[in-house]
Amino acid sequence: MSLARDIIDRIFFPGRDVHAIPVLDGGFSPNQRLEQAELLTSFQAPDSIALGPDGRLYVSAGNAVHVCSGPRSETHDIFQRTEAPAGALAWTLSGLLLVAVEGRGIQAFDRQGKRVAQLETAGGVALGCVTAIAVASDGTIYATDGSRRNSTSQWLVDLMQNRAGSGRLVACAADLSGARVLCDGLSWPAGVAVSHDESEVLLAEAWSHRLSAVAREDGAVHVLVKNFVGYPCRIARSSKGGYWVAFFALRTQLTEFILREPAFRMKMMAQVEPDLWIGPSLGGRLDYREPTQIGRIKKLGIQKPWAPARSYGLVARLEPDGSAAESLHSRVSGSLHGITAVAEVGAALIAVSKGHGKLASVPLTSAGEGAAA
Repeated sequence: MSLARDIIDRIFFPGRDVHAIPVLDGGFSPNQRLEQAELLTSFQAPDSIALGPDGRLYVSAGNAVHVCSGPRSETHDIFQRTEAPAGALAWTLSGLLLVAVEGRGIQAFDRQGKRVAQLETAGGVALGCVTAIAVASDGTIYATDGSRRNSTSQWLVDLMQNRAGSGRLVACAADLSGARVLCDGLSWPAGVAVSHDESEVLLAEAWSHRLSAVAREDGAVHVLVKNFVGYPCRIARSSKGGYWVAFFALRTQLTEFILREPAFRMKMMAQVEPDLWIGPSLGGRLDYREPTQIGRIKKLGIQKPWAPARSYGLVARLEPDGSAAESLHSRVSGSLHGITAVAEVGAALIAVSKGHGKLASVPLTSAGEGAAA
């Protein structure tokens, strides 16, 4: 029945994304590697991380950027407070910390925490939803603007509105001047990284479940992965030559069905509080009223790891061509969901679980062992 429906959609609704959800196999085979990671420290809804030139870890959480020190990053200090939630982080070659501030664009701070520059618009349109930032070796800054209509905290609203196509890829100079739009009409672009040879910019679009490579020279776009199993977000280079991609949630058949039922979806959004919408969640709590709970609870409140995934923890290492080399999972029954950022720091891979408010560390020496079931 689903095959017949997809055929009908492809003929009569060619603009729809009707790709079937891939199964978790191959490099994406389920395992417990992320769930078994060493827990470093906790924050209230951490969002992004960046290793500073001083060797310390900088973390965005709430209306502030924190700086961590100590062997387990257990000591927290406020680096700088922001007037709105802080998100994506990146360091420039000159030692400035770039911070995406919700509704305010990108702000640059020196090492003392003084704001020295700000980028608020690109192409005459406000940068109100900057989701990721990357810096090339020549100083060029690349940023993804998730949506013209919604802020970063309204990501679920944007998905449920099902009006993809208002996101952008923006580039500017090292001093945040000369902003220009490289790609438009994107579906919640949530991740960006400069390729290892710096000839391309990798771009992850969450709502179209796609990873593309954009040529820096002429802007030509080449799709590497057109149908991920989850919603990809921030990207980080891997020392093995590929890329780490964080997935903040898995796609489900129920969510895909809801996205194709506008009348029900609009009524749900109008009458039900957002935490209880039928859709992906970053995790963090279990409410007896939330959807899919019957499929998730076995007995005595114990969740089956293979149950329908409303929230999930997933990080994947991709080869340069986009194929999955390995992945790390925190399954439905786990406690490290909603991964929004990942980065190699020394001999470890650090993952940010926004859903459960944790930073976790996985030794890189364990990478390449395969995805054990």
